[in-house]
This record gives sequence, C-alpha cells and structure tokens, in this order.
Amino acid sequence: MRPERIGTFLLVGATIVVGLSIVLDGQIARVLNGAGGLAWFAAAALLSLAAFRTSASPRLWIAAGFLTALVAFVVRPSDLALATAGFGIAGLVIVSLAPDHDLLWAKLVAGMYLPLHVGTAIAKAVARSVAGVEAAVRTDPPPTAALVPFVMVMAAVGGGLVARHLAVHRRGRSKQVLAPDS
Repeated sequence: MRPERIGTFLLVGATIVVGLSIVLDGQIARVLNGAGGLAWFAAAALLSLAAFRTSASPRLWIAAGFLTALVAFVVRPSDLALATAGFGIAGLVIVSLAPDHDLLWAKLVAGMYLPLHVGTAIAKAVARSVAGVEAAVRTDPPPTAALVPFVMVMAAVGGGLVARHLAVHRRGRSKQVLAPDS
C-alpha cells in the first residue's frame, strides 16, 4: 500500500480512537488517547512522505504549514462549528493551490494538526518551566467534543473536494469559451 493510503486510514482511525477516549473515562481513556495520538503522528509522517514524493514547490509546503498553524491557533477543539468551518476552508485553500488539486494536501493539513498542537503545548511547558512556573502537559483526553477530531479531517477533505469540483467546473467553462462555435 502507498504511504498516502496507509496514512489516510491511520488518520481516520486515529480520530475515531481519540473520539472514543473523550467519551470514556479513566485509564482506558488515557490509553486510547495515547494510542490515537501515536497513530495520528504516524499518519502525519506517512502523509508528509507521500507529499514529499510529489516534489511540490516549497510555497505549497509553506502554505500547508501556515494553514495548519492557523487552524491550530484559531479552532478550539471544543467548537464543532468552528472546526468544520476552519478545516473546511483550509482544505479548500490548500487543494486550490496544489498541483492537480490533489486531496493529499487537505489530508496533510489535518494530519499535521495534532503534531503542531502537541508541539506548541510542549514549547509552552518548556517556556513555563524556564520561567519557573508550573509546566504541566495534559495527558488525559482533550476537553473537546468527541466528534471534533473526525470532523477536522472530514471537513478538510470536504473543502478539498469543493476546490477540486470548482477547478473542474472552471476548466470545463474555459474550454467552452475557447471552443469555436459549431
């Protein structure tokens, strides 16, 4: 199987496991949260590998990183509507920019979300520790709606599908405009 396909399955599976960890309590929730997080990180790595193999321009990578950072800082994990809108728009924008309007890039933005989110939390904890303030990092499941992780991925892909549809529609219209009258 290709890295993109495996990464996609892992990412969707990870969102389901993280969602379950949110619904459940206690030690099982922590174990599921950890397993879901590890699967999400692995998915991000595989999707990144697949994207790297496309030889995409550095500008597309920068756009993907920027859009991921934007949704990571704007979207609250407890807000289902904002997660839907934010990731949907991010998916639409990145796929609009991608060669051949490849949905891989929408999946990559959703896949990179958790590593960026966790990396930011670790950086904050380190900064707090250096400043002499308590530097706890949450290990319990996130305080979020159980559906939000899954919705993040589906909204990004949905936005990408809209971008792809619009590109095909525009391409079809431009051919009609350029075609001689019959």
